[in-house]
Amino acid sequence: MKNEGKIVTQIPLTNLWTDKEDIYAQRKRYLTDENIHALLKKTPIEFVIADLGMKLEWISGKKSFDFWKSKVKSHIANDIDKIDPDKFPDNYAYVASEWLSEIGTPIILLEKYH
Repeated sequence: MKNEGKIVTQIPLTNLWTDKEDIYAQRKRYLTDENIHALLKKTPIEFVIADLGMKLEWISGKKSFDFWKSKVKSHIANDIDKIDPDKFPDNYAYVASEWLSEIGTPIILLEKYH
């Protein structure tokens, strides 16, 4: 496997990958919690969590809406210029961005700050 064991070494990310391959994608825009909620109403989404020192975690398909409601919504930093993780539950925040890719399904990258 090409990327097995590859971890996040810097944030913000400049590229995305799975254990098997690189994903050819580029960041389109940063998102607020309202933007994400609107996207979830329209189409299935691939969430990707980037946390320093960890592998990218992909959450897709039917799991994405439940994941959004239970694990993500309360952690979205709507002002990416002023991120204070201590003001979020469990002292971490996500900067969310939409990526355009070859897979067709919208990708929302969640870069974790703690």
